[in-house]
Amino acid sequence: MGKLEYAYSWLIAILALLVSINVGSILTFFLFLTIFSTLIISLIYPLIIRKYIEIERFSIQSTNIYKGQNFKIKIFIKNNSSLPIILLKIKTNDKHLEQKESTIFYIESKKIKEHTLELKAIKRGFIDNLEILINISLFFDLFPSIKKNINTSFYIYPNFSAINYTNILPSQDTNLGLIYKLTEEGEFFAIRDYQFDDIKKISWKHWAKTGKLVVKQKAQYTTPKLFFIIFNLSTEESKDEELVEKTNTFFKYLLSQNIEIYATTLERQDEYQHITNLKNSLVFLSKLEFLKNKEIPSNIKKINENNTFFIVNKDLNLNVPKISF
Repeated sequence: MGKLEYAYSWLIAILALLVSINVGSILTFFLFLTIFSTLIISLIYPLIIRKYIEIERFSIQSTNIYKGQNFKIKIFIKNNSSLPIILLKIKTNDKHLEQKESTIFYIESKKIKEHTLELKAIKRGFIDNLEILINISLFFDLFPSIKKNINTSFYIYPNFSAINYTNILPSQDTNLGLIYKLTEEGEFFAIRDYQFDDIKKISWKHWAKTGKLVVKQKAQYTTPKLFFIIFNLSTEESKDEELVEKTNTFFKYLLSQNIEIYATTLERQDEYQHITNLKNSLVFLSKLEFLKNKEIPSNIKKINENNTFFIVNKDLNLNVPKISF
């Protein structure tokens, strides 16, 4: 019950008092005392107890949290008051999370009680400060919730989305296929015909067997590198998130192919982040923010550097090397 019901209860109490005075009814006066005592306690008790509530510690019971996933946070609430806490309602207040209000019954004086909050991740991002709302009441909710901030450090990762790799992968001109680089030193790669090379390079065993002069060609393994600029101008939230999820899947595939990824966004075109594994990719995309009410930057020109691409939504038509989903 809220403030309106509290006001109505006061009205009933006053009426009961007036009736008891005019009629001389002990029963009506007893009703007045009961309502009056309840109203006073409902007012004073929360004012006293709310100063002595503390969240002593917490723990997250999930290591990897993805958008749409349910997970739990365990918190430990301490009652520093000399009075017990009869009823306490608790809820998180964060745009990334969804949670129904949870109720805790009875915390003894000077004691700690463990409680588990069941949450749902509804938005990707990084949470470094989690606000907890605590409401203390007996019969009426009269006061705003107490705000307690918890220093946290966890990510809500973007989901993965199905993509057609054959339609979006760059052509072979981007050197994706150059896994080996022919060199004078390195591992054995192939046999080729002798072309007036240093005589020391001739494979004499092959010459003895075939009567043909050949040379052992050596090569060194090289990891292909790709540079991506994510076109993070906001269109609408659903399309923005779709771009992130498809980029997440794309990066995962490239990493599985041992391709080095360097990624950045429009506003930081000179600050590439080296993504070495899936965890790096998830963290990078979790923190990705879209620019709202912005025009296409004037410094977007045709990129001449090899293996540098914009990642864009398929509806966007730009005359630049791009990956579009």
